[in-house]
Amino acid sequence: MSGPDSSAVAADGGDRAPGPLHLVQSFANTLSAVSDVDRLRTREEAVAWLRTAALLPAEAALTNSEHSALLRLRESVRDVLAARAGGRDDAEAAARLTKALADGRLVVTAGPASTVQLASAARASYPSIVAAVAVAIAESAAAGTWPRLKTCSAPGCGLAFYDGTPSSGSVRCSMHLSGV
Repeated sequence: MSGPDSSAVAADGGDRAPGPLHLVQSFANTLSAVSDVDRLRTREEAVAWLRTAALLPAEAALTNSEHSALLRLRESVRDVLAARAGGRDDAEAAARLTKALADGRLVVTAGPASTVQLASAARASYPSIVAAVAVAIAESAAAGTWPRLKTCSAPGCGLAFYDGTPSSGSVRCSMHLSGV
């Protein structure tokens, strides 16, 4: 399976996150209050989105329990982003995200040129999906971009957006800036 292709599936409202954080943004935005769309609503829709994002091989599927876990993962990501947009820490949301990401079974791998990276120790498809999200979050945190991903606080929006302002103080996506 090639690396994730979040460019094919994102709805970012003009606030596209850089690098691996864009995968997390795309994943969070599979649920849209603006257009009343849930790209993960059914197992079949989730499989289609995951394949488009290059997170699930063509021959793989999701079980009912994996589909439920995928929805919990998305919700935990969105909860953390919403707390961040509200300028508050949410220990419960962070704990739920930590628990959901544990399914990724990450390990640190060492390369011959003294390089290290995070990788999934799992062979199954679902843990590999979770690992891709977890690695994207970890790499974004290391790059300093993870704290800038938030959900829009405009009523009825909730779109995950990248806050590129110098102060990182924006609470609304670019589609709702005029309502600030």
